[in-house]
Amino acid sequence: MNVPLFVLLDIAEMSSSSYYDACQRDYEVDDQTVINEIKVIRTEFNDYGYRRVTIELKHRGYNINHKKVLRIMKNEGLLCDSYKRSIRKYNSYKGTCGKVASNRLRRRFTTDRPYQKIVTDVTELRWGNKTTSERAYFTAFMDLYNGEIISWNIGLHPNVDL
Repeated sequence: MNVPLFVLLDIAEMSSSSYYDACQRDYEVDDQTVINEIKVIRTEFNDYGYRRVTIELKHRGYNINHKKVLRIMKNEGLLCDSYKRSIRKYNSYKGTCGKVASNRLRRRFTTDRPYQKIVTDVTELRWGNKTTSERAYFTAFMDLYNGEIISWNIGLHPNVDL
């Protein structure tokens, strides 16, 4: 006995567009194949986190949500650890200790005389594996009168000698 499709959809209280959409979808994506593909991507690209792994999976033909990729990577221990706190940039802040210098500029960064206001900043430069032994620090002294760099220095430690 052949029952028309619209009768079955009416009994199931399902719209025809939902039925045809379900026919075209690929619901049978095996998690193990996705896990294996994520492992392959992580061996190729060590620094890829779950977002970039999701994009790479889409390039390889898998239509998968980033939340599922994150869940799989957490369960399998495949999350990227290249950007953890232990290898972040140097921070010399030790809390409220010592003497705090007064704010003499008060955001007035222009002047009408040379050498009246000179400012500096320290920049961390990394190379290689980005360990503490592969970092250098660059500082430049700038005159706010005309924006000219008066002096600069490079050192391996961000201390007063720099």
